Amino acid sequence: MGDGENMVNFHRVGVVRDRPMRSIYTTDDKGNIFKISSSDFEKREDLKDGYCCQVDFKTNFMDEIGDGVYKADIFKYDSVAVWPLHAALTDTSSVINDERIISLDFDKSLYLDGYLFMQARHSIHQTDQKDIFNLSYNPAHGAWVADDGSRVYDLYLRISQEGGTGDSTNWISTTAFDIADFVRDVKSKESAAGVDEINLRVNYPSGFNADTTACVWSATDIFTLRFSN
Repeated sequence: MGDGENMVNFHRVGVVRDRPMRSIYTTDDKGNIFKISSSDFEKREDLKDGYCCQVDFKTNFMDEIGDGVYKADIFKYDSVAVWPLHAALTDTSSVINDERIISLDFDKSLYLDGYLFMQARHSIHQTDQKDIFNLSYNPAHGAWVADDGSRVYDLYLRISQEGGTGDSTNWISTTAFDIADFVRDVKSKESAAGVDEINLRVNYPSGFNADTTACVWSATDIFTLRFSN
């Protein structure tokens, strides 16, 4: 993070919040949350509390507008689609209609103020294709115990396609998932067990079997969310 008179440029994901004023919650390189805004951003009426984004801005972290919100020059604001977390597990034994195969750059995932941001890499993506994301889990399954004793919760991600014509190409998408209720519920369970973190991993189809009647499932590395976050 910058200091003094130096202005530092950033490209970050963020969450729009209306309190203490219209601002963007984002993070530094260490995962610490900070808030930015500007006079023009405060006036935007097209944005609502809880909207997610990718934003380019610069700030020197010296000029506070108020209540811990730093003044920033916001160059670019791009909306990020937000999807719910379903508490009804997907049918992992079947292939869904228009299923898409992806890989996840899970090391670039970020939990921010109730939202899990993930980056998916599509090997084939048509120019006007619409992606439908479905992230789910089964509350009754609870956590499983890893070799190091960590308690891990499994989430399941699937992507299907709507439409799509024309040429295809590689594609990288950034998507946010509202997991605030999940985190709240799991936090209460883990806290009762004397644990101060949540460990989760995402399972996703990375291919099909020989006759394309079933998916081949892969899993990300374990992502740890400490309660201090």
